[in-house]
Amino acid sequence: MTTTSALVRVGHEGPVTTVTFAAPDRANALTFAAMQQFIAGLRAAHQQKSLLLVIRAEGEDFCVGRDQKERVPGVTRARSLGLILEANELLRGFPGISVSVIRGRALGFGSGVAVQSDLSIAADTATLGFDEIRHGLAPLVVAEYLPGLVGHRATADLIYTGRLLPADEALRIGLVSRVVPEAVLDDEAQRLCDGLAASEHGALRLMKSYSARLRAGAIDEPQAAAIAELDAWLTDGRPEHPDIPVHAPVG
Repeated sequence: MTTTSALVRVGHEGPVTTVTFAAPDRANALTFAAMQQFIAGLRAAHQQKSLLLVIRAEGEDFCVGRDQKERVPGVTRARSLGLILEANELLRGFPGISVSVIRGRALGFGSGVAVQSDLSIAADTATLGFDEIRHGLAPLVVAEYLPGLVGHRATADLIYTGRLLPADEALRIGLVSRVVPEAVLDDEAQRLCDGLAASEHGALRLMKSYSARLRAGAIDEPQAAAIAELDAWLTDGRPEHPDIPVHAPVG
């Protein structure tokens, strides 16, 4: 089933939910309405209990970030900016595996989606970067989450200068997880997703949960917890949706 809108498309096929930025004429710059539709797509992936959440885009660019010129009557700046937090939480908290497919420019929020996805596969011609400072904005939200993903030095370099990175450098510092020739990007992304879908679904979900809780400092004794959770999952017969310890948040 596929839901079509002017700005974002959401489709479900088997264990996969695909969210597609669908405004190529504006380089997939995200308006207030587009952000709402993106959030709705992320929520749909949660509700469907999908194994994979694939985020991709139509056209030459993945996403050049929020539309900096938009002013929506009746919507406060705080409300508009708050959509970023909502989307980030849904993306990071997705209990399956998220995969971003990056072609062209992924700037600002676009780079945020790439780095916060579990896996990001980019064309060798892609360009990434947090360019908010070039628009006269302070990327405070980025400053909160990015150091934990790429380190403090790389974060400072990116957010203070707003410089743009070629795909190979984005790979070196961890903004993306792999880079492939642009001509085979779609094929390689499909191969990646097919491989994930063919894996043990419960094992992937358990690994995702454990990794997220570990990063959040929610596991007091990681090695003991790893053994206990793996043993419990195997004892339960390898369930597709493992029971997650209630005392430890995911996301």
